[in-house]
Amino acid sequence: MKNAICLSLVCLTLALTSCKKENKIDDDLKEVAANINKTTPQILADGVRLDSVSAQPGKIFRYNYTLTDDVQEGVSPEQIEVFKTSAKEGALRVIKTSPDIKEFRDNDVTMVYTYYDKGGKKTADFKITPEEYKTK
Repeated sequence: MKNAICLSLVCLTLALTSCKKENKIDDDLKEVAANINKTTPQILADGVRLDSVSAQPGKIFRYNYTLTDDVQEGVSPEQIEVFKTSAKEGALRVIKTSPDIKEFRDNDVTMVYTYYDKGGKKTADFKITPEEYKTK
């Protein structure tokens, strides 16, 4: 009985510590988002603008972009898929190698990318999980 109580206390302590750590990471992500948002909107590449970022519960960091030269109706589903694949590969490469987001990697942050056309319609989105960026 005493062992069961001790085991229960250890499990509870681990759960609370884990929750506190995740809450701390979520709070840190909110701070990072607030700082980045002070510099947005920001043109990143030809026809791509970073509009905002946000931190969401569960260690999720969301990037919102606008494709300033495109309207959804002018792009075929195949072109959207090619863009999405290319954008995800590029983002994954940056996530794996950039020293700027080492803390994201170290804390298993999931990154979500959403792209809108110049009229504000959602055009493409994808996410990159720790399992994806921690593989070789």
